[in-house]
This record gives sequence, structure tokens and C-alpha cells, in this order.
Amino acid sequence: MGTDSRMYMVHCMTPVHVGAGQGVGIVDMPMMREKVTEWPYFPGSSIKGVHRDFFRNGNHKQPDKWLDVAFGKGSSRGEDDAEGAERDADDGNAGALVMTDARILAFPVASHYGTFAYITCPLVLKRFKRDVEAAAITMPELNVSTLSELVQSKQDQDQSVVHSLSQLRKRDHATSKDHLYIDEFVNEAVEDPTFTAWADWLAKQLFADDHISQSMLTERIALVSDEAFQYFVTMCSEIVPRIRIDQNVKTVAEGALWNEEYLPTESILYGLIWSDPFLGQQHNMNGRKLLDELPQKTYLQIGGNATVGKGRIQCRYVKGGAL
Repeated sequence: MGTDSRMYMVHCMTPVHVGAGQGVGIVDMPMMREKVTEWPYFPGSSIKGVHRDFFRNGNHKQPDKWLDVAFGKGSSRGEDDAEGAERDADDGNAGALVMTDARILAFPVASHYGTFAYITCPLVLKRFKRDVEAAAITMPELNVSTLSELVQSKQDQDQSVVHSLSQLRKRDHATSKDHLYIDEFVNEAVEDPTFTAWADWLAKQLFADDHISQSMLTERIALVSDEAFQYFVTMCSEIVPRIRIDQNVKTVAEGALWNEEYLPTESILYGLIWSDPFLGQQHNMNGRKLLDELPQKTYLQIGGNATVGKGRIQCRYVKGGAL
């Protein structure tokens, strides 16, 4: 039997470090990346963990029974009960809510015009379109094959697709063409009405009641080639040096200098949420009721270094259909 689903969309309000452990290269503490693509992502376990904390302690605090059904409960077998006898029954259960990894949708890169650009690429859009269809979400028609052809090299220069209201482009009066100056690259800028319609839809889903942020996104989003996107997400992350001070001499403690990698502020990611059948004790909650507790948006903290202002994200939830 199918159940309702949601797509969650993440907007990074500060740099985020969801770490992959100790690195072996220049970066001592790299962030999590997909094995095949090397694109940054947030593991579903991290997403689910911060949601559990939100529903345990946040403004939408839920009772323990709801938390046990939604997020799971550890078994108490082997523990002593109130009378001191060892429990034998296995009363643990897996959580009914399923949260996928958060995949990258748009990555912020410095731009000579417009300050910065939200860049994406055809391969990202193909995966996004596939996930949108899986969640039965209605989205404007997006012909990714046509967009892929537009961003291919033309006379040794890549093209980028931009919104009709883009602030990223600069007119070259000698050639009567628009160009984008993103990081160290120069691309010819072209418009596509389907990309404009999709960007408008995305802005409304991500910033439903924030018209300023909607315009920031539509004016700065750009579609680049898969190869250019690969370069940006692997070479243009935020690297922050950290130190620990020796309080006795007020200088850096020996061996206490390291580098951390962060997903930059303004990064946009997405994932899916649905509810599996609950396998446990009797209850009066179904999958739809669990998902209905999700608010329109939440502010969460994910990853490390919360006390220095890192890891602040906004999540919005787009309602889908049956999976």
C-alpha cells in the first residue's frame, strides 16, 4: 500500500561541516562526499538524527511514543525492570520514517557580476527530476536533453543557461552576446524558457514566504556543463584553518593547527521522506499522520562546530503523492 511522501529542501544558512573523519591529503577534516561523483551530501542518518532532536526538544515537541514510532526505539532486553528482574522481551523497533541522503542541487560560486551564482548542471537535474517523479511531485516540464545540448562547448567556449531576469551576465557589445564570469571561467550566457519556469518553481518551493530570497535565487541561478560543475564542487569548497591556543603561553599549542572543509553558505540540497509500515506494538498512527507533523519549514543544526555558528540550515517540505 502506498503512502504519502515529502521532498525536503535544504538551504544552508551558514557553512556546514558534516565530516568524513580524518583526511589523508591537504585537508585534515574533509566533508562527506559521494564515492562515485565526489559531490558533497548529507547522510540520511544525519538528517534523521537532527529531525529527531527537533521533535524531541524543538517547537514541535512530540511525546515519546510518537518519537519511538517515527524514529525507532532501542531494545530493553537484558535491562532490569522496576522490580529488578531482567527483561526478556524484545520491545525495540525500527523507525517508520525514512529519510534519504540530502543530495546537492545548487552550489554557490563567486561571480564577477551578481556577487555569486547558484550553479547546477544537467546531471544534477536528471537525478532531481527522477526523485521528483518518484515522490509524485508536480514540477514544470524540464527537457534536460535540450539543456545539455545548450551547455556544450560552442567554438571552444562553454555556454551557460540563465534565468530571464539573471543578474550574472554582462553584455559584450563587440559580439552582442551575454557572458558569465564565474570564478575564473568565462561562459556565453543564453536563456531557456523551460529553465526559467523551473527556477521560478524551485524558488517558490524553497522560499515560499520569502520573496527576497526567491529573487536572489532566480537572479543568480545558472546551468553549467557537468564538467564545470564537477570542478566547482571539488575545488571551490570552503577550507577553514582552525587552531587551539595553549592558555599558558597564549600561542598555538603544538600540533593544534588543522584545516576543515565546509559546504558553503547558500548551498541547496534535497532529499525524500516517506513512512514505512510500522512493525512494533499497537498504535494509532499511520504514515500520513507521521508526515503531517512536519511543519512547513524548520531551522536545524547539522554537523560539527555548532558553538561557532556552523551547520545552521533551513528545511522546507514539499508534499508529494504515493511512493
